[in-house]
Amino acid sequence: KFVDATNYKAPLGDSDSAKAYNWDKDKKTYPTGKANHPVVLVSWEDAQKYCDWMSQTTEKTYRLPTEEEWERAARGTDGRDYPWVNNFDPNKANTSEGGIGSTSPVGVYPTGASPVEALDMAGNVWEWTATEYDKGNQVLRGGSWGSDQSSARWQRPLWYLPNNRDNNVGFRVAESALHSGSAES
Repeated sequence: KFVDATNYKAPLGDSDSAKAYNWDKDKKTYPTGKANHPVVLVSWEDAQKYCDWMSQTTEKTYRLPTEEEWERAARGTDGRDYPWVNNFDPNKANTSEGGIGSTSPVGVYPTGASPVEALDMAGNVWEWTATEYDKGNQVLRGGSWGSDQSSARWQRPLWYLPNNRDNNVGFRVAESALHSGSAES
């Protein structure tokens, strides 16, 4: 809907590894079989544009979560290493240990849900956050299908230039409800 409504460029990558995730440039449609997969090959700027568009089309404000918000949603308040507990389980996240070798449909690991019932907080795709790591780099969280279990731990951020696009990087949207002129997350 965003690509159609805004005439925004469809996600595309030049590398051989990106081909399976490239959208049809003319039809502006996602790849066959990827309807319920996370959108990848999007830069931080692309994710920001999507959040801005969503905010303009509804009565809510959408944005990328901060690194702290992302971590709270992934691990809760009890200090766990992974969204489900402290021990890694390849049946609860799409990481390299599971051997899928690509993105998976959103929500196919329900037993890997976080304490706030957020799905896919570990593995599947690295997720852009609103947090700047240092000048010129944005923080990514969560690990991906190409990462091992150490990258899926909440303690393992990654940082990228905001204009980078990769076949294992996507994003998650946070919602801010507006009440009496102030924003609450």
